[in-house]
Amino acid sequence: MSEMGQATAGAASSVTEWCRAHVLRACETAVVGQAPFHHAFIENIFPAEFYDSLRAHLQRHKYGSAVIERNQDNPSFKNRRYNLEHDQGVVARTLHAVFSDGEVKQALLRKFYLRPTADLCAALRIHEEFEYVYTPAGKFQNIHVDIPPKFMSFVFYIPEREASEEEELHNATILYDRNLNPNYRARFRANSVCVFVPHFASYHGFSSTMERDALVMFYVDPAELDTWNQLRAEDGDSPPFAGIRDAIEAKLLRHPLIEFGADPERVAAEKATCLVNAPQGRVMRR
Repeated sequence: MSEMGQATAGAASSVTEWCRAHVLRACETAVVGQAPFHHAFIENIFPAEFYDSLRAHLQRHKYGSAVIERNQDNPSFKNRRYNLEHDQGVVARTLHAVFSDGEVKQALLRKFYLRPTADLCAALRIHEEFEYVYTPAGKFQNIHVDIPPKFMSFVFYIPEREASEEEELHNATILYDRNLNPNYRARFRANSVCVFVPHFASYHGFSSTMERDALVMFYVDPAELDTWNQLRAEDGDSPPFAGIRDAIEAKLLRHPLIEFGADPERVAAEKATCLVNAPQGRVMRR
């Protein structure tokens, strides 16, 4: 496909539908893991030929001049990123179109949300933090839960070389339990993705023992993002970090999760044990 860069408009539409059908089947048949919190690890998320083009696209930008620094994963280092939000190439447009598709969104929402409404599905958008992230070996991302406007988080794994079994284990997203013990449920494996819904206990992060190339993507509600930004501006993201807990609680009461159910008392109990103790949903060990 040669990154599908020469595709005509008609061919691009055909690529999108072909990819959408494959992704939809993968999402519909995905199994949700229960521990340490609900998540899905989906292999062969894309058709093989499209994945090859995606990988070539990622690598072209990795070694190009358009990457910029990313400084949000840990204050002790900066990795690099290439943002896809305004990329008009076929790979980026196909990714955006596929995961903006109503059937794909509903298939994913049904895995995690108790009663995902059509209005919620229509409201969700791909966040501007839609980017390739290039992390060198020997780095560690701070544990965090993702901010409340994020309704679903995706990490697509796109290794530059074949990883060993141990490398697959230790370079994928780490899911932490309520005691912050690491669980290695995903694998840093070509053409796979880890998907989960942010909530009070969706503690996660990563470490790298090799070059770690990934695509990160989030579904957000723009209205809730505006509310969150206003809350932060009013010191809602400062100690004792009640603002983020309140925002998560409000979201889960409006859009209950299968994991917690629709019981307000259960949601309140989860809120009371939330370990967030730093800005932007981070959990700093003491």
